[in-house]
Amino acid sequence: DGSAIEFFTEIEKTGVKTQSAPTKYIRVLKEVRYEEGDKYAVLKPSAIPTFRFDLDFDAPAIGEQTFEAALVNGYYKHDIASARTFCTLDTVDAMRARGLALGGSLENAVVVNGDEVMNPEGFRFENECARHKTLDAIGDLYLAGGPLLAAYEGEKSSHDLNNKLLHALFADDSAWE
Repeated sequence: DGSAIEFFTEIEKTGVKTQSAPTKYIRVLKEVRYEEGDKYAVLKPSAIPTFRFDLDFDAPAIGEQTFEAALVNGYYKHDIASARTFCTLDTVDAMRARGLALGGSLENAVVVNGDEVMNPEGFRFENECARHKTLDAIGDLYLAGGPLLAAYEGEKSSHDLNNKLLHALFADDSAWE
């Protein structure tokens, strides 16, 4: 459905086994920032993974949204994993022309047209779009090779910008361990 909840549910059904090997974390030691114009992503030292995402869309149905969470106590499952991907109706043709969103539909994405949410059920959360961008950021940062002990802040960030943030982090040996 354009979220991660189905994957999460299947993993829960299969079960998780505790392993004896310690988890290797990547600890952020100092602030690292990457920005392009009015978009940015930041990593700061933190004892637990936290995320804050702010977005601002021209489409009134989305508008300005904020979401903030710490990845503790099942918060991911209940408040992040079920947030669906989204787009504006006027971008659908352009995405498909680039070979993207070819399987996209109202069953696996939230589509907005101006101030209207085209999905009959509407949003799952008032700030579902900011929650989904948080979901994206969690996945993007996990590509670092392990969980980050950091506080992430994103403003209009994207997969590409998050990837560039990781490159900036790893380019500075004094910024992580």
